[in-house]
Amino acid sequence: MARRGAIINTVGRDLERYRNDIVKQIRKLVIDSVTRIEIMAARSLTRNSTPELSLNFIVVQNKITKGGLQGEVGVMGSDPLPAYIEFGTGLFAVDILSNYPQWVKDIAMKFYVNGMGTLQGKPYLYNNFLIVKIEFEKKLKEILGKDVIS
Repeated sequence: MARRGAIINTVGRDLERYRNDIVKQIRKLVIDSVTRIEIMAARSLTRNSTPELSLNFIVVQNKITKGGLQGEVGVMGSDPLPAYIEFGTGLFAVDILSNYPQWVKDIAMKFYVNGMGTLQGKPYLYNNFLIVKIEFEKKLKEILGKDVIS
């Protein structure tokens, strides 16, 4: 007959191993997703560049924190021009933002000046983020084996 302490120790080790495996899978998913967004955004910038409008001054970077459990992708710095390229200005911004969720519109509004701009946007970041987000949530649900809150 097994001693009670031995059974509890075995279950504890199994749970810890299970937790470590789940965390490892999530860490990989976060890193892969952030990297994918960065690559897709860079490709969109390259595709959208023209001789008249070179977008090579926009550098999309990723940042992984919290041991790989949190990731960010974005344009680092304080220059607002990358946001104007992303969202457009004036009526172009209205058109581009029409299908985005409210939280993206709220970000775009931080760059609002007077609504009279004429820069036609060339989305590169948020459109790709939203694509990868859907895949991320699906894979996270598979890893956790249950519904994930968006």
